[in-house]
Amino acid sequence: MALTNHNKTAKACDVAGCDKEAERSISLKQFSKSSLKLKDPGVRSAHICKEHYKEFKKETKASRELDKFY
Repeated sequence: MALTNHNKTAKACDVAGCDKEAERSISLKQFSKSSLKLKDPGVRSAHICKEHYKEFKKETKASRELDKFY
């Protein structure tokens, strides 16, 4: 569950069309490598739910493996 530091409340998933509770937070640079769309493009990092994180990992698997070597 992704919590904000100042008030410890749960955040909603930042992917357009999703209202589930966010569990992970990833940078926009990493998020832009996937086909997922943000609700608000002005955020610094994307908070995403478990299902969207799984989709993100599948889409970016090849590039993440290449980053390990370079």
